This record gives sequence, structure tokens and C-alpha cells, in this order.
Amino acid sequence: INKQQEEPEHFRLDYFSVQSGSSDIATASVKLACGEEIKAEAANGNGPVDAIYQAINRITGYDVELVKYDLNAKGQGKDALGQVDIVVNHHGRRFHGVGLATDIVESSAKAMVHVLNNIWRAAEVEKELQRKAQNKENNKETV
Repeated sequence: INKQQEEPEHFRLDYFSVQSGSSDIATASVKLACGEEIKAEAANGNGPVDAIYQAINRITGYDVELVKYDLNAKGQGKDALGQVDIVVNHHGRRFHGVGLATDIVESSAKAMVHVLNNIWRAAEVEKELQRKAQNKENNKETV
């Protein structure tokens, strides 16, 4: 079994609430588990999804640019699920995320959290590679 699949996600969506209307500015409140810590933030946006993304980005501090957003229905009728597929640019690299829920705003939030976990994992792998390279360098110096 892949070690990555066994580990819990670093970021987890704990709670969200959005307020939006035809002539109102969309506002979102988000609680996000970041490792063992729960962080909360609120933000405005040009719609409920943008407001949630702004709040999540405030919590994580990750600099992400949304470059693709796709919404597809999975199933039919009121029980249909909305699947959101997103791609973001983060420091010149592209990361993909998927979210699935009956509520498309929740699907969107889950997709962003999925992306953030992918970014976090990539950073952890990079740190591990740097540690290994440093250890190799240190071992060469002691020989």
C-alpha cells in the first residue's frame, strides 16, 4: 500500500458558510484543519466560490492562481453530485484538485483543499530530497 494513501490529509475542511445574493458581496467563513490546528478566516469575493477560495488562501498563506475550473454533474435529479475539477498555478507549477458533493460550493471548497494537500505533499517531498542530498554531502565530508 502506498504510504501517501495511509497518511491523513494535512488540510481538512472543517466548516464553511457563505452569504451571497444578486446585489450583495459574497462573504465566506471557513474553518480549516491544518495538521493538528484548526484555523478560521472570513473573506469577500466576487461570488461564493471566490469568497471561499479567498478565505482558504488567507488561512494557508499559499499563493495560488486558479487557472482552470470545471463543473460536471454526476448522476441525475436532486441526488446528483457536482464534481469540481480545478487546476492552480503555484510558484510556476500546476496542481490539480477534485471535489465531489451535492452542493457545488462545497465541491469547490473540497477541490481547493485537495489542491492544497497536493502542494503540501510536494513541499514535503522536496524537503525530504533536500535532507537526503544534505546527508550525502555530509557523509562525503566525513570520509
